[in-house]
Amino acid sequence: MRCPYCGGLNSDHASFCIRCGRDLKSFPPPNQYPPPQKRQGAPPPLQGRPTNTPQSPQQQAQQAPAMQRHRAPAMPSHSTQTTIQPEIPVVPPEPLPSESPSQFPPRTVEQLQALEQGALAYTVVHSAVGDGHKKIVRIVYAKGVAWRQVATLLKAFKEQLDDRFSTIIIQGVFEQDTQVYAFTNGQLVFDRGVRLGGLIVNRYQIETGNGLEADSVRIVLTE
Repeated sequence: MRCPYCGGLNSDHASFCIRCGRDLKSFPPPNQYPPPQKRQGAPPPLQGRPTNTPQSPQQQAQQAPAMQRHRAPAMPSHSTQTTIQPEIPVVPPEPLPSESPSQFPPRTVEQLQALEQGALAYTVVHSAVGDGHKKIVRIVYAKGVAWRQVATLLKAFKEQLDDRFSTIIIQGVFEQDTQVYAFTNGQLVFDRGVRLGGLIVNRYQIETGNGLEADSVRIVLTE
């Protein structure tokens, strides 16, 4: 016979079930068997609809690593965040053009005066009076092309001009040879009231370099 409780197979004269141990003599007739009880548990979740069933601590602990893998990386706090300022490129000053102007060497005093805008910065290192009516000024400035030497000498002459002297000499030298007797970076000689034939004129005599080089420029103008 089968056990009415667990369905286990027993002999026809058995008093107790060899599987569940229940009394087989006191069970009610077959038509009075109580209906089997359903196992209590959570109903299966509906397809396509989220469930709000609370999870146990063990289930939450199992799902935590997976949630951490999909979690977006946390941004650093303001206290540890470092702001990097972009570097501002330093733009060097645009170099002055070194090409000679179209009117160089100058043929008139007006063309000579127009070169002054290309003059270089200079420093007076010596100034003296010779022969009573001659003023000699020595200046130091950077080495440049011929027309810049002429422009710098002209600028220094205008700034050192003195009506008390009939001759003004501007000599250009380099910083390392300020004690030389002759010029090494150009020379301008201005003579006031020079007689040329039947005329009284002012004369400019300009030389570049040391006056002895093959590419030295020599300019003589009158006004």
